[in-house]
Amino acid sequence: MVMLIRRVWWVVFLAATLSACANVSRFEKDVLVAHGEPLNDASEPLYYLIFIDGRRTVDPRILSVYLTLRPDAPPLRLADMRPDIVAEYLPVFIPPSNWPEQWKKKIKENDVYSGGGFHIVFNNGNLLSVGICSHCAGGREHPMVGVPDEHAFYSLPLTEQQLIEVFGKPDRLYKVTEVKY
Repeated sequence: MVMLIRRVWWVVFLAATLSACANVSRFEKDVLVAHGEPLNDASEPLYYLIFIDGRRTVDPRILSVYLTLRPDAPPLRLADMRPDIVAEYLPVFIPPSNWPEQWKKKIKENDVYSGGGFHIVFNNGNLLSVGICSHCAGGREHPMVGVPDEHAFYSLPLTEQQLIEVFGKPDRLYKVTEVKY
């Protein structure tokens, strides 16, 4: 059920976000997948969408990354994320009214928080996933991620070099013509 909810969320999310995938760069590192493309006539891909699967074993570097959930929020390490802490800074996710009732019912099985370019899902207090997006559903957000030593923070979209600085070198980096989950 959790996989279905996650896939449904990603289909909706990606459909709204990615209108043309012919020049999309896919950056993979352990449980992290990031997508980027040349936005606003940039000469290189700018990574505007990051997804972290919290259910699998995670590279310690990824767990050490900081997120700033709101401009007035203190930096929070990914490893320290708990529903009660996230709830202080992000509202509970309310599914769109046009979602089928079955999807709405499934999403209620988890604790889901969304706002400011973040979409964070917990189940029984365990982190299931973190989605971070700067260009979502026709809007523009400015989610912040920080390198593990907390000395540098970047607002999405990120250059490839910034993505490497925050999360480490990719296990795989390639172009895709279609995004599938």
